[in-house]
Amino acid sequence: MKTLSSLVLALLPLVVTGCVHQEVITINATPARAATADVPDAMLLDVGINIFDPNIPEDIRDQNEQRLVAGVRQAEARYLPYELRDTLQDTGQWGAVRVLPRGTETVDLIIDGRIIQSDGELLMLQVWARDATGRVWLDGREYEDLAGKLNYRDDVNTGRIDPFQDLYNQVANDLLAAREELPRKDLARIREISQLRFAADVAPRAFGDYLEERDGRIVVNRLPALDDPMLNRVQRIRERDYLFIDTLDQHYGAFHDQIERAYSQWRRFNYDEVVELRRLEREIRRRTIAGAALIVGGLAVDASTDNPYASYSGRAGALVGLSSVLSTLPLRPEAQVHAQTMRELGDSFEAEVKPAVLEVEGKTITLTGSVESQFQQWRQILRDIYETETGLPEIGSTETSGNP
Repeated sequence: MKTLSSLVLALLPLVVTGCVHQEVITINATPARAATADVPDAMLLDVGINIFDPNIPEDIRDQNEQRLVAGVRQAEARYLPYELRDTLQDTGQWGAVRVLPRGTETVDLIIDGRIIQSDGELLMLQVWARDATGRVWLDGREYEDLAGKLNYRDDVNTGRIDPFQDLYNQVANDLLAAREELPRKDLARIREISQLRFAADVAPRAFGDYLEERDGRIVVNRLPALDDPMLNRVQRIRERDYLFIDTLDQHYGAFHDQIERAYSQWRRFNYDEVVELRRLEREIRRRTIAGAALIVGGLAVDASTDNPYASYSGRAGALVGLSSVLSTLPLRPEAQVHAQTMRELGDSFEAEVKPAVLEVEGKTITLTGSVESQFQQWRQILRDIYETETGLPEIGSTETSGNP
């Protein structure tokens, strides 16, 4: 009797907290710190944002419990990095900021992300950032932002600010804070090592021993002369690489713009569903706790009954079971329409990647396949270009489809 009474008293605060719901009323509370003056070139690190990990459970039951639509999540993994990219670019604190296929390691600063939760009401991301030297800026730091009804009202959010812009702003501010802790000589070394990592990737025989990994960091063994003809060739090749990854970034930007309307509408409808589910779950908890309180009262009135709280416990169990069922209810028809649109756009994203037709050394080169495949083909072509210009075969050089 005392144990059950203590349990009810312990659970009563849940009734209070479960009945309280605070709606977010701010549109953009934490602005990203923008540059107030021209940032010196030495501090303008180039940033690459890899496509996010969609973090989709393999078990369909786990997907259902999380109300996760795989096609939507795949689309988000390409959409959300571009939101972060625009936020960083608009601050004026960085050099070129590009969205890239996974596996790129020759940029001054690389950002990776994993989607933990995204349901229209809550966005939670895990973010990593490390520079070309291997120095960690963000080590899987978690960011979250809660949207409110006003974020989805056209008469309030007239500028069509992303409902979770605060999250991107916080990431941008944390990255800036990390950069400001570094002296200029360290920033110069980051750019220097980034260049040498690209050189080692394109010409491993010539530049492979310029860098070395020590205790998880990349350090310089030796530096090429400023007038090194081989380094000058690599620099010219890197300029061509910049043009190509700009093309990839534009491709991801086009996908972002293509799904923006459907994604915005999906989040709007899904937000309403999530808020309603929260309300139902709070009501279930309230009734469950209230039923437990009645159990205590029943025991006090008639302690002689063999099982005086059986009907109440059965009702409470049914309510708890209903709570788990609510999480697997199907999407509203409106949300289903937009989810299907994003599935189709996401499925066709790779299939509709147009072949890249490039002019290199007076010859036309065509890259085909997925974005990642085209990127790998391109890097092999850059190695072949270096081999042609120097007459030195490179380690691992192989014939690539579409080579001149």
